[in-house]
Amino acid sequence: MTNKTDFDATNHFGDKHASVYDEKIRKVIRGYSEMHDLTYYLLKDNLTENAKILVVGIGTGHEAVTYAENQEGWHIIGVDPTPEMVKSSTNKIIQLGLADKIDVVEGKVDKLKENNFDAATSILVMQFLKDNGDKEAYLQDISAKLKKGAKFVLIDLEGEKDSEKFNLLLSAWKSHQYNTRDDKEQIDKDFEHVDADLQFIPGERIVDLLQITGFTNVCKFYQSYLFGGYIAEKA
Repeated sequence: MTNKTDFDATNHFGDKHASVYDEKIRKVIRGYSEMHDLTYYLLKDNLTENAKILVVGIGTGHEAVTYAENQEGWHIIGVDPTPEMVKSSTNKIIQLGLADKIDVVEGKVDKLKENNFDAATSILVMQFLKDNGDKEAYLQDISAKLKKGAKFVLIDLEGEKDSEKFNLLLSAWKSHQYNTRDDKEQIDKDFEHVDADLQFIPGERIVDLLQITGFTNVCKFYQSYLFGGYIAEKA
């Protein structure tokens, strides 16, 4: 198992990754589009027509754009600490004429002035944080921005490393990649990154952290190999 200096997600998602993210992520995560589709309908079914939604880790803007294009009255505020991702999402939002419905803020959740959100999402973000208090603090910062009863969707890599279940799903995921992508060398590099830099915790621990940070009615709604998705409610 690889050991090196602490991984910096902000640097990782700089110019190079921001420019290719949308295309690559669909190859790496089978079910990526469905992940967002399921999230959208969970929110649509539980929110009013004029809901205010916090998107944590707006990235290139795909998620926020999906919501804004489908719900005329929703207002979305997306935060991201990576300047290149903020630039990428802002450009996409402007090009699509959605700047009046989506605000993009560079930084982290705890620095955001807005609060009283009707819902929040965190998709493929918390997996970069260690379970040494960082994951809990991250969820607490999101919880603090939500109204009572607000919905929260969390999707992350999960699992107990080296367990039988983990190895079963990891092996199938690798096999899928080798058979659907051409660049074996890049696939190997991708999985070295997964092993070295992503902070896996079991699904039970994710549920525990959600409950500790003020969420209730936790329900798992999505799984694709080692990716798991949950919806919860601000207590």
